Amino acid sequence: MLNRKRWIIASAIGLYLYFLLPATAVALYELYHLTHIDAIYMGYGAFKAAGYYFGVWPYQLAVCVLITLCIGILPSLIPRRKTS
Repeated sequence: MLNRKRWIIASAIGLYLYFLLPATAVALYELYHLTHIDAIYMGYGAFKAAGYYFGVWPYQLAVCVLITLCIGILPSLIPRRKTS
């Protein structure tokens, strides 16, 4: 069950990076106009830049797949410590 949950989380993160990074910038922009908190506007700027530059990068799909695979596979390769 844990393995399935890990792959669902890994897939969600990969899909988020591929599809929803610019949408996060839009949500932060709207949130800034509701709250007028400057830290939210700085987050908007960071997500806007990351969404644009990551979106036009030719290796975007490869990186998203690699991140998904790393999250899904690496924890099973690391041995667990036994607690007694």
